[in-house]
Amino acid sequence: MPEKINFTKSSLLALEPVPGKRRRVYDEKQKGLAVYVSPTGAKAFYCIRRVEGRVEWVRIGDATTVSIETARTTAAGIIDQIAAGTNPAEQKRIRKAEMTFSDLFAEWVKECKAKGKKSLGNDERNFRLHLQGIAKKKITEIERTHIRALHRKITTGAGIYQGNRVLALTRAVFNFGIKTLDIPGLTNPAAGLKMNREESRDRRLHPDEMPKFFEALAAEENPDMRDYVMLSLLTGARRSNVLAMTWTEINLERRTWTIPGSKAKAKDNITVPLTDAAIGVLQARAEATGAQGWVFPGSGATGHLVEPKKGWQRLLQRADIEDLRLHDLRRSLASFQIDAGVSLAVIGKGLGHHSQQTTAVYARLAQDPVADAWQKGTDAILVAAGLKKTAEVVPLKKLPSHRKSAI
Repeated sequence: MPEKINFTKSSLLALEPVPGKRRRVYDEKQKGLAVYVSPTGAKAFYCIRRVEGRVEWVRIGDATTVSIETARTTAAGIIDQIAAGTNPAEQKRIRKAEMTFSDLFAEWVKECKAKGKKSLGNDERNFRLHLQGIAKKKITEIERTHIRALHRKITTGAGIYQGNRVLALTRAVFNFGIKTLDIPGLTNPAAGLKMNREESRDRRLHPDEMPKFFEALAAEENPDMRDYVMLSLLTGARRSNVLAMTWTEINLERRTWTIPGSKAKAKDNITVPLTDAAIGVLQARAEATGAQGWVFPGSGATGHLVEPKKGWQRLLQRADIEDLRLHDLRRSLASFQIDAGVSLAVIGKGLGHHSQQTTAVYARLAQDPVADAWQKGTDAILVAAGLKKTAEVVPLKKLPSHRKSAI
């Protein structure tokens, strides 16, 4: 006999997955409504009915985002359509078969937003920058040769790491179409394609590079670019967090920047200490532009600064520094802190690292030693740059009035 329960939030939450197969449970109140529980524990509503001698499964939506009442109403509507001679499942199959990769990606984005995927901004950026070549193709027409050529092109133009990230994204989107949307006959053209071999990266700004790096930074005419790079270096925060920094997250009196869990990789709030130099940059921006909204406002869809690639390349050329990425600034601060004798546990707390082995240690640390560590690290950076003596704070340069300009 089919398994049946009365669908409630608590009863659905209590449903456990069955290893190796999908579990199907019907609703006692609404005929045809069922929830499928995947082996990994994911739950989705379906309307299951027999149409012209064939059992049809019409997906209603993820059980974590679609309410039980909505699922029941939708199932009742599907049954009414079938009674009127329409096969909703067949109509869905036709629409899915005509999907372009752009259509499939849009559906995948909706699912990721509902589940709170943290790196979705990077995925959307990769789609916009690297996947337009297949965006308008029908998903059933995209072949392995297309994806292999795309991977090779991105690897040559943007590097082995970027090539791998885009290949992984493409693979995930197609898997979503197969496993979640149940698109009939769809195969994954990215499955099994070999990734580029990646080596662990340990690049940082070295002490001998600091003077020319800061000299080039001081010569940067775009104040947004200059301040963005400075805060990236002085806080050790991830690129996406600095770009999306808001004034509500900044407390100049307490000298802290609180990155909310919704923006953090580990889903926990991160309190970043603001050192003297970082406070100076933020105070100048507050005075020049006002402390409202984004710290780095932009004219694009996000409302804040995005992709400062041109400005970064301009800075590196001026400094005559090669093979340095924006993310290496995060590693640079940690390296200078280690050089100054700061413990790995203190550094991990300030950087927002999260692991089973170290979380307990981080949680016991007071904020004072973390703040002291950030001051030591940034002091060491400024000393290496020749801009600061051991006990002396010197501003990078007198900041000109801020103005909007393209980076």
